[in-house]
Amino acid sequence: MKNLLHSGKFWLRFSVFGLLAVIAAGIGMHTLLLYLFSNEHIQAAADQAVGNRYEVRFGSKIGRTWLPRPTVTLTNVTLGARNSGKPDLHVKEMRIGLSWQSLWGHPSIEKWVWEEAEADITHDKNGRWTFQDLWRNRNDHIGINRFIIENSRINIHTPASSYLTKQFNLKLSRASERSYIFDINGHTNRTDDTIITWESNGKAESANRQWLLPAVHIEADIPFQNHQTKLMADADLTWQSQQNTLQTRNLRLRADSSYHDLHLTAQSPLILWNGNRISSGDIRSVFTAGSEEEGRWDGSFSLSRLNLRPTTATVAKIDLSGSFKHNAQQTTFNFSAPLDWQKNRALTSDGLTLTTYQNQLNAAPQPRFSSQMTGKFTLSANKNWQLQLNGLFDRQATRFSADYIAANRQQAATLEAQLSLSKLLLAPYWKDLQAKGGRLFPTFLNREQIPQIKADIHIGNLAIPGLQIDEIDTILYADNRRIALTNFRAGLYGGHTEGGISIANTDPPAYHLQQNTHGVQIRPLLQDLLNYHGIGGTGDAVIDLTAAGTDRRSLTQTLNGNLQLNVADGAWYGVDMANILKNLSNNHAPGKNGADVQTRFRRFSLNSEISNGISRHDNTELTSDILHISSYGQTNLNTQTVSENLLIRNAANPKAKPVPITIGGSINNPSVTLDYNRLTDGLDSPEERQRALAETLREQWQWLNKPSK
Repeated sequence: MKNLLHSGKFWLRFSVFGLLAVIAAGIGMHTLLLYLFSNEHIQAAADQAVGNRYEVRFGSKIGRTWLPRPTVTLTNVTLGARNSGKPDLHVKEMRIGLSWQSLWGHPSIEKWVWEEAEADITHDKNGRWTFQDLWRNRNDHIGINRFIIENSRINIHTPASSYLTKQFNLKLSRASERSYIFDINGHTNRTDDTIITWESNGKAESANRQWLLPAVHIEADIPFQNHQTKLMADADLTWQSQQNTLQTRNLRLRADSSYHDLHLTAQSPLILWNGNRISSGDIRSVFTAGSEEEGRWDGSFSLSRLNLRPTTATVAKIDLSGSFKHNAQQTTFNFSAPLDWQKNRALTSDGLTLTTYQNQLNAAPQPRFSSQMTGKFTLSANKNWQLQLNGLFDRQATRFSADYIAANRQQAATLEAQLSLSKLLLAPYWKDLQAKGGRLFPTFLNREQIPQIKADIHIGNLAIPGLQIDEIDTILYADNRRIALTNFRAGLYGGHTEGGISIANTDPPAYHLQQNTHGVQIRPLLQDLLNYHGIGGTGDAVIDLTAAGTDRRSLTQTLNGNLQLNVADGAWYGVDMANILKNLSNNHAPGKNGADVQTRFRRFSLNSEISNGISRHDNTELTSDILHISSYGQTNLNTQTVSENLLIRNAANPKAKPVPITIGGSINNPSVTLDYNRLTDGLDSPEERQRALAETLREQWQWLNKPSK
């Protein structure tokens, strides 16, 4: 034996026969590999797997290898409905690796890899999915240990939209006989080019013709308004393929976004998707958003008994509650309503409730925007909607209705509304209105898509600090260019007024006021309108004024128009003309004037033209029991100064020569002087002028020196 082992001929023969055996075995194995993975066997196995409705095709170039396991590599694999002419699935390269035990026992796939696959999946109007019956009737007798999809594309088409998922990757590994561990991710594009990056992982178990997915985790990055939103969700899923049902239990969702620093959490014990129907018991969420600079939002949102179908949807109750804190103010609100939706018809809510309340933080309570309203809402399929609300606003009876008509090819969008308030108290809002100065044009009207607004408004009583307006009736027209109150009628300062008011959305805003007032208290009217309080009494006024600016100064500097006054039984404040004339008749200097003195009159008429804040007038007349005054001059509303030239006549002797007076200086405390030049015009010597002055005053004003009875 030792001689045999040391024999060169033995080893030569052994090597030759061993090599021949290996070659024979290799040839045999290759022949077996060609037989097992022949085109015919592969095609037959594929046809058996997909059934008669579908057909599988692949390229003629097939790769086969024994190591590390019996593997076949197919190229350009396609799957589609038979005779459709267009495949729904195309795989550039597919590798199917069988386990070694498949050669002599139950066949199983150890590793199945798809590279650069592209699938078109459609969800039609009848609720059917592409490959749906193939999934339901799949052959379960072939086990798959690992299934991998790499760098693939999935196109999902629904009646509402389309979704393209790129860089789709899936890893599915068997954990036990009926369970798998999966890891899946991709980038999904909607038709609006929004790219959503997402990933998911978990465990899937097959039992009793259903898939159980306990503790599924999903993460997604969703862009919104140039910001990113991070979405995370965990849930227990149950998929029943025969009933086409998906149950989501113990859903826990969280969203964090840089958009207004939004944070949201939500949960639901059960959501059921059954073919074309989605239903849930309760969905509840809480949210926060905003910052200290722009204001903080806090709130909660819930849906009760949601039922959603392709053509109908109902919600037993939708409830939104929250608060907004900003600038030491907190506004709380609650909206709740049932919803009923019917496709191509309308979304309706016949029992909505709305409550709001605003208060000051760290200050004395000052309730504002306090409302308790109920009503109904209808949204039609053509995007038209109607809203009706009734209840209380700031504890006052309120009715509001609106009818919106969406834009079409013939006309722009319109909103017609009716508002009725029994009383509106502006005292709680007055500081905010004053802070706006001349910027009274609402910012929401600056949007290009704002509809053309027409509103019929009735306010029983409008209470403003120092002013009360009753029975306001007007029609409001508004768009992104202007606001106009037409047919404006109201009780004002004890009388009534009619006219119009408009604001143009220019830079700066421009205002136009037209009013015809009757029987009003003139002094508060002029004080609030022009900051002028020199004339008081009851009378009529015709006002037509324009101005542009953002504060009182700029508005006054651009004030133009005209003002007509006819006042009865009033007073000229700041000037005591009777006292002035008494002093002049006694050769004394004119008496002191100021805001606490006045000249009473029976009638006063003024026709003034205003240009750049300067009011100029001619032939102004004032008549009292003892005086008749005519004047001309101007009032500078910018500097609050007056320059007047008066002719004063004795009412008892109107034919006598009048006394000329000049008034100038501050409106509140003007100086009054005798116009000596006009009185002594034509006289040469000082003595003649002095004598003429004394005689005129004694002649015309002797009655002023009569002792009072």
